[in-house]
Amino acid sequence: MHIESESSFDVIVVGGGIAGCCAAIEAARAGASVCLASASGVFSGSSFYPGTWGLGLIGPRDAADIDDMIETILRVGRGVPDAALVESFVRGIPEAIAALEAMGVSLKRPANPDEPQYIPCFDHSLRMWRGLERDSMKRGFERALCEGGVARFDRCELLDIAMDDGCVRGALFFDHSAKRFRAVSCGAIVLAGGGVAGLYKRSLSASGNSATVQALAARCGARLVNLEFMQIMPGLVSPRRNIVFNEKAFRFARAWDASGEPIARDVLEARSEHGPFSCERTGAPLDFAMEVCGDEGMEITCDVGDGSPEFVRTFSEWLERECGVSASAPARIAPYAHASNGGIAIDEHGSCGVPGLFAAGECTGGMHGADRIGGLASANALVFGRRAGVAAAKFARGFVDECADGGVNAGIEASDFANVNISALNRGIGAGGCDGVGAAMRARQDAYDDADDCAGRVGDDRTGDALSACARGAGEADGGIAGAPGLGCLFDAGSREDSDAEGIASQSDSCNARCTENSHFSLGRECESVSFEIEERACSSSSAILRELRETMSAHCMISRDAEGLKAAASAISALQARIEEPASASGLASAAVVTVAPASMAAPALTPVPMVASTPAAAAMTMSSLVSGLKPEPALRSAPSPASEHAAMATLTPSSDAVSIAATMRIRLQLETASATVAAMLARKESCGSHYRSDAVQ
Repeated sequence: MHIESESSFDVIVVGGGIAGCCAAIEAARAGASVCLASASGVFSGSSFYPGTWGLGLIGPRDAADIDDMIETILRVGRGVPDAALVESFVRGIPEAIAALEAMGVSLKRPANPDEPQYIPCFDHSLRMWRGLERDSMKRGFERALCEGGVARFDRCELLDIAMDDGCVRGALFFDHSAKRFRAVSCGAIVLAGGGVAGLYKRSLSASGNSATVQALAARCGARLVNLEFMQIMPGLVSPRRNIVFNEKAFRFARAWDASGEPIARDVLEARSEHGPFSCERTGAPLDFAMEVCGDEGMEITCDVGDGSPEFVRTFSEWLERECGVSASAPARIAPYAHASNGGIAIDEHGSCGVPGLFAAGECTGGMHGADRIGGLASANALVFGRRAGVAAAKFARGFVDECADGGVNAGIEASDFANVNISALNRGIGAGGCDGVGAAMRARQDAYDDADDCAGRVGDDRTGDALSACARGAGEADGGIAGAPGLGCLFDAGSREDSDAEGIASQSDSCNARCTENSHFSLGRECESVSFEIEERACSSSSAILRELRETMSAHCMISRDAEGLKAAASAISALQARIEEPASASGLASAAVVTVAPASMAAPALTPVPMVASTPAAAAMTMSSLVSGLKPEPALRSAPSPASEHAAMATLTPSSDAVSIAATMRIRLQLETASATVAAMLARKESCGSHYRSDAVQ
């Protein structure tokens, strides 16, 4: 199947959560034409997951608090975080919060900020605390996206990234509304597709978080770091499911283990200090007991009344108002996969170390460690989402030296007109609201096409009459005709239907793409062509394989991670990969899709217990599944086949022209690759340290 590019943008942002929205907004403000794509639609992902009242957000209380916060993150992370990245991160939080409020997002402020319940989990001190509420974020982001003329591809999931000569050139999407593939050329991509919680059976995460952007980034040559650090949180399984259990309520709770024995009061008190499980904390026995209770969950009751602390009342009032559940009613809780503390390695600008590839939010790693202070996931999305958007826009427009001081991108040639400052071209887009923005975008593209002439007239006068003349054409077109498909203010490229139950945001393994020789990406210059050749074969049981993968991850990779169980998980994942690929090999086809220009293979990080995992050219030639070669157990250690696995064993990779089935097969390949890398990282950590943490960091 041949897919030719149908549109072009300076920057493609993938992911509709906080990080993705911030990246798209800032890239547009930096003068780039921007497409925001999300498998579940904009305002999705864990940022907008409806399983709790909102999101906590923390930062330093004042300048004097910055150093202590940096030191605490490093200590709580058990020596794993990148110290330089942490410092840059913390120092960027106040500015990011101010920018959010300038967008009109109202932040919840505590009436009693000195209550000890406002000490973030795993922290030792009160910080500046703010609450992010979904409705306010949606309004603020939508306004800013509209003003920036950001094109919106809802229900379009990223399938592959086009690479040419080591540089990002475009992307392949599957449009779930139109049920077809779409190729788009670009100058840079920002990945903000969320963490790996979607690989688990129970997940406090949106269905769009399917753990595919990690594999895509690694295929392009990016590093993956700290994948083993997965936050496991208690959540309700009765009387409602998929709802966060507020850890502060443990202080006011009684709970019973699987045999009916009460959980000790000191354990409940200790467990109230942090939401995610931590193997080093004295509240850990509660998590192990909760895991033993299985799918039925641990029985718990809470005595939450008017005299409870403000932080607890905020949650309990939301729970009763929005979910119809009294916080004092008997309930059952179980472990849920919640958030990733590791992922794609980035620098302070969000660069992945691959020219034109950037990332932000939960899919990234380096700023967190073994444990993460509560409220820093939101801060991470804000800080690095904004930075990645700016850096991607600069890269796409040719400002290479300003992007990470050259960094890994310093060798990319910028075109002669790349330094023309045309931010004025964006100013009129929001003047008349969303009407006519599509025409403005097209007029702006026409102005970009004339940029060579503009550069000659402007010369060194970046703010004079010549620059105004360059911008005038697009500015005057803002009130024009209706937008074209794929362009315009928040143009919805697909319907806003809910994602399917399997999580359609997972992406897929196609062939890689190529851009026409000598094309440049700067200042809106269109890529002449990006094309993908997709293997027209589909696995008949992708959904069954995904169910078995989730069962495997939930059985061996949650709280209790013994080495034998992790080996069994690695073996089971390898077997699932073989079920997809072996029929293709038998028919004489390569297991990877056909390529016109060889893709950057999955970078296989050397998963050793070190803070950052570097990839090398040799490692980049390996596949992610090879990470578990040599870790495969003897056959006796394999898990017994479940009904799902027996069904999956009958799967065949057959010729197909059904785009939905092809996309599903491509998606499950990526999920299995990310899962195998995650399990390999967990096993390497376990075998070298005997713990979830670094052996030299455990006290």
